[in-house]
Amino acid sequence: MEHAVDAADPVAFVHANWRLHAAIAAISPNVLLSSLYTHLLDLIESHTLTVLPTSEQPLGEYIAHRHELHRDLVDALDRQDRDEALRLIHEHHTSLQSSEDHAAER
Repeated sequence: MEHAVDAADPVAFVHANWRLHAAIAAISPNVLLSSLYTHLLDLIESHTLTVLPTSEQPLGEYIAHRHELHRDLVDALDRQDRDEALRLIHEHHTSLQSSEDHAAER
């Protein structure tokens, strides 16, 4: 993800993001949900042609912020810091939701 941010390549960023999500799903103890999520990621990835901004924030800034959020989440998981991981998961979800809500308002 970091290399994609540095290269200003949003498509590579999204693919790296999905690989991270797949790796996190792979360590889930729930095999059924992990498999379902991974297959959905594969389906979405196979149909992604481009990445467009969904808010007024420039796409480069957006992917840099998403990279920081994911990096911090991986660090929290590595430290087994449950509270911080849950906080970051909430931020992950709500920051996506606010971008989608903003795009729908247009």
